[in-house]
Amino acid sequence: MKRAFLIYNPVAGQENPATILGDIALKLSEHYQLTVVQTKPDVQPEELAKQALKEKADLIIASGGDGTVGAVAGVLVGTGLPVRSSSTMLRAALHPTLITDRTCPSAGVPLGIVPRGTANAFSVALGIPTHLDDPTGFQNAAADVILSGHTKEVDTALVTTSEVTDYPMILLMGIGYEAEMCDAADRDLKNALGPLAYVISGAQKLLTASNFKATVHVDGETAEGEVAAITVANAAPPFSVLAHGHTGECIYDDGKLEAIGYVAEEGGVTAKVSNVVNMARLFSGVMFSDDPVQHEEKIFGGRYSDIKIECDPPQKVVLDGELLGTTPVRARVLPSSLRVLVPPPAAPTAEESAEVVHKIAEQEGVDEAVAAIVVDKLGVPAAAKVVEDSQQVADKPVVAPSTEQSR
Repeated sequence: MKRAFLIYNPVAGQENPATILGDIALKLSEHYQLTVVQTKPDVQPEELAKQALKEKADLIIASGGDGTVGAVAGVLVGTGLPVRSSSTMLRAALHPTLITDRTCPSAGVPLGIVPRGTANAFSVALGIPTHLDDPTGFQNAAADVILSGHTKEVDTALVTTSEVTDYPMILLMGIGYEAEMCDAADRDLKNALGPLAYVISGAQKLLTASNFKATVHVDGETAEGEVAAITVANAAPPFSVLAHGHTGECIYDDGKLEAIGYVAEEGGVTAKVSNVVNMARLFSGVMFSDDPVQHEEKIFGGRYSDIKIECDPPQKVVLDGELLGTTPVRARVLPSSLRVLVPPPAAPTAEESAEVVHKIAEQEGVDEAVAAIVVDKLGVPAAAKVVEDSQQVADKPVVAPSTEQSR
């Protein structure tokens, strides 16, 4: 029987911690050799996760808010034995006798999550059930996700600020307005209103929002301008509106970070009202539309792998909900560096399967009957990922524009 460690934060959430722990432990212990350890004021989640790795855990489960989940995830980034890459999996399926090296660095020991925090932003972004879905039965639904055994490799990032160096990030960091919004949402407000607390504190901060000078270096290019907020996101729930506002979707497994800037209007009452209206429109666009918000004068950004930001004057930096120093700040993505247990995907339709078969046949130059066998071996989701990864490689320029300009 595999060994699982449950790292439980008893002060997270508003439910009875003993009851919730009992429900989770009872369900998981039927399938795992389960060890339960609890955080304390002098025993942090990171310490417990490191100890679990020393004891050869096959699975580590974090039960708490985003702080607990992020702390455990930071320890698990990049651990474990090699696994097959998606492109190697395809070659192995097509030409099994020709493949000798079928491995690449893996994201390692998987992370299970039973979310019990205020926003549970990471779980919402990954589709893991939370109290927002079912206030009384979410813990059992989350345990079912863990027992399904379906994992997904997601990106993480390393962030350096004035106070921390290479601090792991699973969600996002905010500068300016976003940092002030998170800092202003006090514990009582979050306990009473949940994620809505951030919306209320954000509306209050918009009434006093002002721009500051920012210099942003992204993947070898530099831009300067006046902004009121910058968000750099790896993964984000829908209510993190800036993380989704420019690109239309915050993708947690594309090897990129979303960087979004927002320019506030400055002045009297009219400007303050305009800022609130603009953010309300952004919120509405993100929540009810799949298209990016087209407002280049107020909202701008893109997807990058390495981002450095300098501000004048220096600005607070909130990282995964915690205030961690000030600018300058740098964020570097670590692609596919964390394995997380997530809900299994819905069964693909016949049309989706046929499309993947056609793309693999075209990409590899084989008959569709052969491609169909490959898709059957890999499964439609894995085969679709192979197609997507191959397309990204094909689209990548041999020489980056910044390299050409520097010559």
